[in-house]
Amino acid sequence: MRLTKLQKKSKESNHSSNKTKAMTKKFKFELMDMMFQLPVKFLRTKDWSGNKLERPEIYMSHAATSNVMKQYVKMNYPNVVVSVSSSSFANGNSVDVYLSDERGFEVDQSIVDDVRLFGSIFVPGNFNGMTDSYDMKEGPKPQTDNQTKIYPATKYLHVQNRPKFGSVPDIVRMLREMTTTENYVFGKISLDDAMSRAIGYGATEKNVAKAVNLLT
Repeated sequence: MRLTKLQKKSKESNHSSNKTKAMTKKFKFELMDMMFQLPVKFLRTKDWSGNKLERPEIYMSHAATSNVMKQYVKMNYPNVVVSVSSSSFANGNSVDVYLSDERGFEVDQSIVDDVRLFGSIFVPGNFNGMTDSYDMKEGPKPQTDNQTKIYPATKYLHVQNRPKFGSVPDIVRMLREMTTTENYVFGKISLDDAMSRAIGYGATEKNVAKAVNLLT
């Protein structure tokens, strides 16, 4: 049976919608009495040889870890602004977590320490500067509250007590320092000049406008 153009378009639309749903499908897991969620691509059902696992494992790559770290901060510290970034490179990967208040000021060190401690669950070892090697942790792998294994695969995790460069809190910090201090080589300048400088450093006009509203 021949399909009309409208039927074909509808079929293609449904196919695209189903594909999008499949790509965004997520699973939930409980860890330390907190509920997290991740895309299903981070739930491994087979081992490295392609054999089916008895129980699925959560593969905490740098992308998965950055996702969960952001969720953790938002759940436990709703007044803290959190940004994350992750990258992969030869022989490893890393996650950076940035913490600040909405105006770019540092948060209490106890928050930084807590976030760093939580993130250590997903890091399998530590760099040994004496031997120039990466030493794996001993002991069993971490598990969720219902005993689902967590495979830690984030080689390095850094928690920074400052806003991420170019974020709204960071722009607030830049504008504040440019207009009230001599911290920059060009000295103290007007707000208009500071806004232009921030844009020149890579900030978007939209974020600069948001930052100005927070500048007090």
